Amino acid sequence: MSDRETTPLPSIIFGYGPMLPFVAGALGVWLGTPAWQALALWLTQVWGALILAFVAGVRRGFAFERERASTPVEIATMIPYVVLAGLGVLLPPLWGVMALALGFALATLIDTRAAKRGNAPAFFARLRPTQFPIAVLSLLAIAARAVV
Repeated sequence: MSDRETTPLPSIIFGYGPMLPFVAGALGVWLGTPAWQALALWLTQVWGALILAFVAGVRRGFAFERERASTPVEIATMIPYVVLAGLGVLLPPLWGVMALALGFALATLIDTRAAKRGNAPAFFARLRPTQFPIAVLSLLAIAARAVV
C-alpha cells in the first residue's frame, strides 16, 4: 500500500470495479422478472458480504506494515466489517441488505478517518467517500424495492 498523494490506478480499477455488481444488483431487483429479482438480491448479498469482509482484510493487512496502525483500537475496527458482512448473508434478505449498507457506510467513515490519521493508506481519504456510497445507495435501492 502506498501513501502517495494520488490514488494509484490499480486502486481505482479494483476499488470502483467491485462496486459495479451492486449497481447491477439494484437494477436487477428493480427491473427484472420475479425470478431475476430473487437471483439479483441473493447475488448482491453474497457479493456485498465478500467485499465487506475483504475490506476488513485490507485494513488489517495495512496494519501489519505499520506499528502505529496495529493498536488494539485499529485492530478492532475491522470487527464490525466482518460481523456486518456475516449478518448480510445470515439475516433475512431485507435485514441482510440493511446490514451490508450499514457496513459500507461505516467503512466510508472509518476508513476515511483512519487515512487522515495515517492508519490506512492516505489515498483512502479520497477514494472511500466516492467508492462505498455506490454500494450503500445500491443496497438501499434494493431494500426500498424489497418493501414496495
